[in-house]
Amino acid sequence: MAELRKDPVSGNWVVVGYTSTKSNVAGSCPFCPGNEYLTPKAIREIKDTDGTWLTRCFPASNPIFMVEVDENKRADGLYDKMGNLGAHEIIVENRSHTKTLSNFTDKELSLLLEVYKERILDLKRDMRFKYIQIFKNHGELAGSYIFHPHSHVLATSIMPHRLELELANSKRHYMQKERCLFCDILSQEIKQNIRIVSVSPNFLAICPFASRFPFEVWILPRFHEESFEDLRDEGIKYELIHMMLDLMKRIEMLANAYTFTIHTSPNTPRVGSHAEDLPVSEYFHWHIEILPRDFRSSKYKREDQFYVVATTPEDTAQALRAQKP
Repeated sequence: MAELRKDPVSGNWVVVGYTSTKSNVAGSCPFCPGNEYLTPKAIREIKDTDGTWLTRCFPASNPIFMVEVDENKRADGLYDKMGNLGAHEIIVENRSHTKTLSNFTDKELSLLLEVYKERILDLKRDMRFKYIQIFKNHGELAGSYIFHPHSHVLATSIMPHRLELELANSKRHYMQKERCLFCDILSQEIKQNIRIVSVSPNFLAICPFASRFPFEVWILPRFHEESFEDLRDEGIKYELIHMMLDLMKRIEMLANAYTFTIHTSPNTPRVGSHAEDLPVSEYFHWHIEILPRDFRSSKYKREDQFYVVATTPEDTAQALRAQKP
């Protein structure tokens, strides 16, 4: 049984004891039309007028986080651990097995973004979940072994470490200056105009000042808003779609693998639980990060996801002790 364990030194939570299983028929893609029987029952399907699905979402066959698990926070001496409470869903983005994001039509990408928004809003209704994470890994160097275009939705009872840092630094900046950190970044990038990749009336795409990967790109709304799922204006949404498609064409010409992730607000009340708390809406600013991967960068951990290991440290310690050099 998988569980979450906290590293007291780094503060990271690690999923321990998770074993991936493959139950698909050999040689068949479980996400292709006609193979729906290879996946769990759909949670959400968007269909055309003929009833043919265009985009579909279903629970992961072998989830990292599970809705039916108790949180069960407990101590083991000085260590902390808990159940792997959460949800893990798969979104099949398109019927085509070989279509990549750069080749999506405006309509296809619009449907995908709508499913993203729907799943975030639905999972945020469960207040046991602290964060809803949407990400897409394309290519083996990014950790994806099924080529068919698909995304992951993770709902977790803990905050991903990267988001925890973003929230803490954004809040600190606001407390010092009474301004949003991301809004200040937008202002400086527009003023300097040396890291801008693309600009539109409502969005800016930049290579961030301290990029972690070659060709890393962030898309930020030029208006202050903390939640991606609150994006409702159709005109602004299609402006984002056009920018995303243009960027993905550029990125896919330079990289065979990438991670695409949406950083939205955590699942907290709109106002703080205490009078002195600062609402997240004051200091956080949603954005999209596109992280191209190459052989060198694929060797390093991505902070936007969780460490997941199949064996427990107790088992591996025993295995190592059993070796006779």
